[in-house]
Amino acid sequence: MAKPTTIREINDKYSYKDENPNGKRDAALVSCAQCDDYNELQYIYDSKLLPLVNGGKVTKQAAIDALSQCCEELANPRTRVKFYALLTKKLGHTIG
Repeated sequence: MAKPTTIREINDKYSYKDENPNGKRDAALVSCAQCDDYNELQYIYDSKLLPLVNGGKVTKQAAIDALSQCCEELANPRTRVKFYALLTKKLGHTIG
């Protein structure tokens, strides 16, 4: 399978149904799939990675690659702490 070039392509590799919307642990976990109208990876990209892309510190594809690799390498449920730590390692910039 070709490597993803969009967040949607990453999302499509995973399935997810939120059985406990707004649950106590939601903020501590990262979902690699899209649930209804909320897309966790898009949020992470927009809030954490886009500033690095716009600042010329990483390319858009490097950011997408890192998100995809974190989803693949971390067991589900993926904690936000471990996800951000792995993103930091892969991109060489502090994410958090």
